[in-house]
Amino acid sequence: MINLLLFPIILPFFFAIILLFFKENILVQRSLTVIGLVSTLIAALVLTAKVKVDGIQALTLGSWPAPFGITMVSDMTSAILVTTSIIITLFVVIYSFTAIGKERERFYYYPAVLFMLVGVNGAFTTGDIFNMFVFFEVLLMASYVLIVLGGEKRQLRESIKYILVNVISSAFFVVAIALLYSVIGTLNMADISVKITEIGQPGIITVIAILFLLVFGIKGAIFPLYFWLPGAYAAPPVPVLALFGALLTKVGVYAITRTYTLFFIHELPVTHEILLILSILTIIAGCIGALA
Repeated sequence: MINLLLFPIILPFFFAIILLFFKENILVQRSLTVIGLVSTLIAALVLTAKVKVDGIQALTLGSWPAPFGITMVSDMTSAILVTTSIIITLFVVIYSFTAIGKERERFYYYPAVLFMLVGVNGAFTTGDIFNMFVFFEVLLMASYVLIVLGGEKRQLRESIKYILVNVISSAFFVVAIALLYSVIGTLNMADISVKITEIGQPGIITVIAILFLLVFGIKGAIFPLYFWLPGAYAAPPVPVLALFGALLTKVGVYAITRTYTLFFIHELPVTHEILLILSILTIIAGCIGALA
């Protein structure tokens, strides 16, 4: 029963692979995508009910104990986020039937959407910080396909900026993970929390915390790291924009929330005050941008 954890990741992955073989048959693509998303949603709802009744669910792949094995964890927050992501994707896909255009549908639109969902659900469910990086890259690669789909001049121009920013932030992500591992000696999130408490709070942990804030801040488009977002989100068609707005930046915000509540909790006057100031400035800048 505990393997329910993997279903919201495995099911869209499985259906995305099948869809690759039906490139020209739009009706089959639409049908399989909806079937895949509905079955994934059912699995996510059952998982959420399981978490509510039995508490946090964890699965260590290959039976390797932490910190060596890859752990998947589902608490109520991640289960609800996974379920919400699937519901949003399902509605966007149904809307796409009339809004995206048949040329884009023939060019791996639905597989890209499902692969993006794999990355989003994986990032919400993983209990391993390096695994979070892997799932980030999965959803970003799918988003690269979606942002250029159709090949309009504006899309191609904005996609270069979008891809470049994300490649740089991913490089910073690897550096931050490497630094964290060199200090703590583990990549398991729960284990990191315990180890940081044991070794105290050297200044390097605060530096790493700020580096993670930079990485996730770029991905979550918080102030002043949102410079790439307006152009990149305005270029693709409306269904893709809806997916990006609803899912992509939210994974960055979730990553900040997860890391800053789980293991960067020892230098609150520095880390969390910076986060608080940036959050307020993001809200103000976002409101001004919307009004403009």
